Amino acid sequence: MRLPTDAANPTRRLLVVALGCLTSALLAVGSAAAQPPSSEGQPPPATSVSTPPPGSGGKGDEVVETQWGPLGPADRDFLFKVKQAGLWENPAAEKVAAKSTNPKFADASKTIVDGHKLLDRVVDRAGLLLGVELPKEATSEQQGSLGEMDAAANGDEFEVLFANRLRAGLGTVYQDAANMRMSTKNELVRILTNQAMITLLEHIKALEATGRVDFNGGQPAGNNSSGQQGDQQAGTDDTADGTIPSVPPDSKFTRTAGQNGAFGGNNGVFIGALVVLVLSLASLRLITRAKKTKRKSRAY
Repeated sequence: MRLPTDAANPTRRLLVVALGCLTSALLAVGSAAAQPPSSEGQPPPATSVSTPPPGSGGKGDEVVETQWGPLGPADRDFLFKVKQAGLWENPAAEKVAAKSTNPKFADASKTIVDGHKLLDRVVDRAGLLLGVELPKEATSEQQGSLGEMDAAANGDEFEVLFANRLRAGLGTVYQDAANMRMSTKNELVRILTNQAMITLLEHIKALEATGRVDFNGGQPAGNNSSGQQGDQQAGTDDTADGTIPSVPPDSKFTRTAGQNGAFGGNNGVFIGALVVLVLSLASLRLITRAKKTKRKSRAY
């Protein structure tokens, strides 16, 4: 059965378009708020939005009512985290040109810088419209990571540090964005969480593509100090991007059609579904014929 063209479109494309529209809406609202006041005697434009004074978005445990819903301490904390993510990820990405010659790190660096150009605009505009004064520098821990990158030797040492430090920080903020998306009652904060999850996930994927991300619980990718690498990686190929993990034998990923049937371990479910479908079609056909026969008998 051929699906309609619209139904065949990937769900991800629809999601990106929808979230892009929401982000554009936020930027448009922010632009309206930044318009200079109208001259005397002329009413303000219909799209104008009142911009609260800086710092009016509340402090501590205070919950402030805004045009877009209540703004509480968790909302403000999330705004801070998104802003501070850019305040250290961008300087870190700028170090790549001097510390690495790996083209994959150059790609990751560009992805991070380009992504924060949009994300920083969104969080800055949200802070303006919500009356929240955003931080102007990274946290002490983030600054410490930048110092470690400066001290690291060019090449391998820097690359491992860069990929893993940034990925860990990105993962934390990504989780915060997902949690905030489910709990916040503020419309602008929800828009920010949408854009943050899109941008940060792209950054995480770019870092993982470098082949330097640690997936082994403390050991750099492609290195195993326990001396068991040969046993663990039996049957796999080593690449410049690290070691490809082997698939355990007889797992659901390696079983053949002869072991599990043409449809893997779901033969029974698949055949049952076919039987139900056939019986349903047959019943529908019988009902249709019965109705036609009844109509003919009434005609005579």
